[in-house]
Amino acid sequence: MASGTPGGEGEATRNALFLQRCFGGRAMRWSDALIARTRRHIGGCLSSVEMALRLELGADFDARLPDAVCWPRVQADPALIDDALLADMRDRAAIGLMARDPMLADPAEHPATSPLPQAVADFVAALALAQSGWADAGPDDLPMRADLPAEAMPDLVWTVGALIADAAPAEDMQAIDQACVALLTRHDEQHMPFAQAALLAHRLHGVPNDADMLLTLARQRQVLALFAVMADRLGVDLRCLVRHVVEAEEMALFTLCRAAQFPREVAVRLVLGRRSVARGVGDSVLVDYADDYEGMTLKQARAAVAGLSLSAPLRTRLAAVSARRSPACGA
Repeated sequence: MASGTPGGEGEATRNALFLQRCFGGRAMRWSDALIARTRRHIGGCLSSVEMALRLELGADFDARLPDAVCWPRVQADPALIDDALLADMRDRAAIGLMARDPMLADPAEHPATSPLPQAVADFVAALALAQSGWADAGPDDLPMRADLPAEAMPDLVWTVGALIADAAPAEDMQAIDQACVALLTRHDEQHMPFAQAALLAHRLHGVPNDADMLLTLARQRQVLALFAVMADRLGVDLRCLVRHVVEAEEMALFTLCRAAQFPREVAVRLVLGRRSVARGVGDSVLVDYADDYEGMTLKQARAAVAGLSLSAPLRTRLAAVSARRSPACGA
């Protein structure tokens, strides 16, 4: 499996380097904007959950703690953020950046774009509102809505709970445990961006003028909606697909677009928008990729991305096995 595949070769190393860069390390290929926004998401979500837990635990408990526990502690020891949580924060930040990038599209340039069907337009507007906070560029520790998918939320809540428990008296441990459980029980992802995007993709089944609809979404910079349509068409988990887009090279994004039967213009716009996230190949190489887009068959494209639709355990183990394949075993 390719090195940019979620769970693929070098993922732990990539995450460690990315984390180091977020907290003062030197550059790799990630953009300064992505690093700044990822810090914003980490700090904002930590602060948001810490505030919620303090409220859950009551004023007496809150008074026994410093004004802020989590963000100062993570700034001092970034390794407290594990790989999965870091990747979730980075991916949110990446989508927020792409959705604001004029390289992807300038909506003012397309005033005559055919409007989406009203039902679709309403869903798109709701999705845009749900993820509007992902582009927030405020102070790192200012609370941000922790609208993570249900699978990712426990990692954040238990991390915050552990940081608070480490700063609290031992007799408060059980109360902190119960507060974390209560927070997770109330967490409802139904109105959160990933869930809304997946629902939108389902609603788009059978919508006429498919190519025009995709072009409209691209020209409106509806990045998460496009990724949700892509994931739906390929039978891939949306979080997994977004992670692949953020980590892989530009050619991988072209391949995904071709496998999902996106128009060439949509593919080019997404690749250009992704430049706000990571530095990649030069303009001349991108032109070659774009020129070859229609020459890639649907069968070739879908074979190239088939590994993304595997279950997560098999995908992870296959990546590990492939990385250790010896030359004697053949390609």
